[in-house]
Amino acid sequence: MRTSRSVAAGILRTSQFAAALALLAASAGCTRTPPDATPEGTVRLWIERMESAPDDPRASREAYQLLGPHARANLKERAERASRGQGRRYEPYEMLAEGRFGLKFRPKAMTAQTSGDEAVVLVRGEGPEERAQVHCVREGSSWHLEPELPDVAPPARRSDGGAP
Repeated sequence: MRTSRSVAAGILRTSQFAAALALLAASAGCTRTPPDATPEGTVRLWIERMESAPDDPRASREAYQLLGPHARANLKERAERASRGQGRRYEPYEMLAEGRFGLKFRPKAMTAQTSGDEAVVLVRGEGPEERAQVHCVREGSSWHLEPELPDVAPPARRSDGGAP
């Protein structure tokens, strides 16, 4: 036979368990989706970082992290080449030139067309001429931009072997 004390203890454990479940459910419901969980969110975040870059030294690093593997490799190779040619070490994020990677208009709407791990984000501004397409790729649970960057050309070789 159960005593009133053991019944009370059982009720207390049950109510503690129910409270823990409720807290867990509430915290899960409050969890925000990370901005890079969607292609559109990644493009918005990229634009914010690039607009902040002139005033915030961390913004270029954060923008670089939003790039896909091909773009990161391209900028890494450019940084290595610049480092050899200039006599100082350049980081890949330093290759993100202001104005080269931004939009020339204020985005008003974005929609993504997704196919597997690739997406194209259609960015629209005020007028019909204010349109852009941004290619994105998924890496794990995050989306990354793959802007069209020109291939890094091989270093020029002088036919005279560099002789004066």
